[in-house]
Amino acid sequence: VLDYKTPDGAALKSPSGRKYDVVIHCASGIPWSTFEPNLSSNGKVIDITPGLSAFLTCAVKKLTFSKKKLVPLQLSPKKENLDYLVNLVKDGKLKTVIDSKYPLSKAEEAWAKSIDGHATGKIIVEP
Repeated sequence: VLDYKTPDGAALKSPSGRKYDVVIHCASGIPWSTFEPNLSSNGKVIDITPGLSAFLTCAVKKLTFSKKKLVPLQLSPKKENLDYLVNLVKDGKLKTVIDSKYPLSKAEEAWAKSIDGHATGKIIVEP
């Protein structure tokens, strides 16, 4: 998880200086040109919020036989997939990074932080 508030985080640079083999891209509005220099020679970006530009970049990468790839991910919700994720959490194999917690009375602040697009984990609103 990168902190977008730091210069290296905003540029998606690895704290160790190593190149990424896989990036799970969870935010919109970050162009391919930000990811590409930080990927290993066979690196992939899995975009879980793909827009038109993601599909176009994916097509260009295929047409040019690039080893670096953008993979737009589109999923249909299925019970068995959710059960699988729940079991990963129960087994301690999947952990959620929490950016911040807000009481329900401050839900508007939580929403503003979410819209800002630079949370470094999940934003929780508690009753």
